Amino acid sequence: MSKSDSFIKPLITKLGVLFLAVIIAFPHLVMTRYAIPGADDYSCANAVSIYRENHNMVASALAYTRDVYQTWQGTYTGEFIMGMEPSVRESFTGIRVVLFISVVLFASAVILLAYTAGKRFFSLTTVQAMAVALLAEFISFNISVTGELFSWYTGVAVYTYPLIAMLFCLSFSIISYFDGKIVWAVLAAVFGIIGAGGSLEVVGFGCIAYLVLLFVYTMGIKNIKSNIKRLCFLYVPFILTVAGAIANAAAPGNFVRQSYMENKASLIQAFVTSVMNYTTHVSGLLTAYLLPLILMIVFIICICSESKVSVCANKLVLSILGAVIIPVVTIFPVIYGYGSYNIDAYISSSRVIYVFDFVICLALIELTSVFAFFMKDLLKRNNVNVKEQMYKYLVLIVAFVLLFSGNVIGSYNNGMTAKLCEDIKGETMHVVSDRFTDVYRQIEEAEDGSDVYIVMPDDLPQTQLYVPLYIDYPDYFANMEVAKYYNVNSFTRLWG
Repeated sequence: MSKSDSFIKPLITKLGVLFLAVIIAFPHLVMTRYAIPGADDYSCANAVSIYRENHNMVASALAYTRDVYQTWQGTYTGEFIMGMEPSVRESFTGIRVVLFISVVLFASAVILLAYTAGKRFFSLTTVQAMAVALLAEFISFNISVTGELFSWYTGVAVYTYPLIAMLFCLSFSIISYFDGKIVWAVLAAVFGIIGAGGSLEVVGFGCIAYLVLLFVYTMGIKNIKSNIKRLCFLYVPFILTVAGAIANAAAPGNFVRQSYMENKASLIQAFVTSVMNYTTHVSGLLTAYLLPLILMIVFIICICSESKVSVCANKLVLSILGAVIIPVVTIFPVIYGYGSYNIDAYISSSRVIYVFDFVICLALIELTSVFAFFMKDLLKRNNVNVKEQMYKYLVLIVAFVLLFSGNVIGSYNNGMTAKLCEDIKGETMHVVSDRFTDVYRQIEEAEDGSDVYIVMPDDLPQTQLYVPLYIDYPDYFANMEVAKYYNVNSFTRLWG
């Protein structure tokens, strides 16, 4: 191979991966173009304006974060991002830029984690690891409802950015384990602390996933004494991440907020309910056909690889336990904090459901990879040439697609990518966004201290975009915050 070929081929591969990654994320990138503020976006803007009078942006954001930490919740990273509060006036450009960046970073974080795990843990080739990473990105953008995660500033601040940080933390932790360089450990610690300041659902995922990784790391180090430095690179970031999680969970504001909750669950009730929600969501995801197809492809990539990674029965059992424990711990803080018994029925929050489903999908992809290498070892011990059997696995996928083609297509059409593409094609996002932008413009142009009444049609087209709720009652929380922000006495939505 010539020097030019050795340079050009990897470049083409990278450009191809970048192109596919952008295509997968494209509908969500477009959605950020039409994002509109609402509810907590305005209440935060009102609160921050008090500090902004005598401080610069960073100082006022820190002051806002301190007060929320004392009076409402401990999500210090989310509140700091909220406190930075890009302008919600006029074209909402500031908010939309932040949301656009969140989609780019989320796609990058998912790809990096899946690629790093495939390349480092399973010794897949670059192409194979990138294929698994792109599959992980694809399913990540197609599960549940993503509007609150990528087109609502508050959801992005408290959930999406901390989740991105946790994904980077786990990736750099894996790299640190294999490379033994302090720079990766430092990055893991920094992103771990940032991620620990998000929603406790995100924090639960990050901490328990890191703990599982540490267990795997420690099992892989035979001589502890000669690897003290390496272990420090692993455990110090974890300890700092947990410290951030404790600071988040122990915030005085959490207890103030919980005092307003009518429903309260015991630890045992919350655990049982978390397990029940896990079984419900796993069965739902696995009967949706799209995820099983992706898992089959991941299985074939791993079992047909040249990698000599060995997986014994003990490691398979541990992987199965991890695939259950990580999602259960992820949802547990939500169940316990809200005292809810069914997240789908009682917490009408798509961002909570999305993170839960996302974690389940990542866990299943990892478990499928482990199972593939376990089966590969088993077949080899029975003198079966796995690579020669590749055509059988490919036939299996073709048969699955042909047999369940309608179900697979239906599953894709019910996913977020197809729905967002339909929104973009039908311009429903554009219509809804323009309507709310016009409403905000009318309120802003109204006379200070006046009572504003605006007719909004009750038949606005359905869209996957986050849409704020305003009602015909001026004392409703969201109505009051908008009125306060635009300096009018009240805002009432009239149905037309």
